[in-house]
Amino acid sequence: MKRQFLVSLVIASAAAALPTLAQSTNVQRSQAEIAFEKAEVTFADQHKAREEASAACASRDYKACVTAGDLYRKGEGGEQDYDLAIKAYDKACTGRDGQGCATLAYLTSLGRGTDANQPEARRLYKMSCELGEVSGCAGYGNMLFTGTGGPKDVVGGGDALRQSCSKGYKWSCTRLEELGAFDPSKPYSEQMQRLRER
Repeated sequence: MKRQFLVSLVIASAAAALPTLAQSTNVQRSQAEIAFEKAEVTFADQHKAREEASAACASRDYKACVTAGDLYRKGEGGEQDYDLAIKAYDKACTGRDGQGCATLAYLTSLGRGTDANQPEARRLYKMSCELGEVSGCAGYGNMLFTGTGGPKDVVGGGDALRQSCSKGYKWSCTRLEELGAFDPSKPYSEQMQRLRER
């Protein structure tokens, strides 16, 4: 009788453990597998976005040209392709999109996808700034202030950097301080104090 009770107890505890055993035989996915699956989904989404932006750019949607250029430049949704990026940004800039001009100026300045050409980069930054793009004003102001790609113009460069800074473009604010480009409308002593506090 005692033996039968022990056998029943063993069977009952084995039955209770079955869900736990079933769970422990599940294959756990590694963090790398999970990350790979997410990357596949992201790549597919970016590839679709790249195709859509390229098609819209071909139809003269200049904002889409900038998006296509960004995707080509960063290698998102396909291989990195500076040549196609340059073409997309150039089309956007020709269509008077300030962001397209600014990014084209940046790549022209660095020589990515095209020969480095500082005077041309400066011209493109100026056009971008005239079209109201704050990053274009920052680039143009920096080139004027430092005399890159043309004559040095400290006053004009400071003005363009301040214009960009006043519209919330942080890089230009930092650059103004790095260059010591003082605002002529504020007292010199106040600006010197700010530099000492840095």
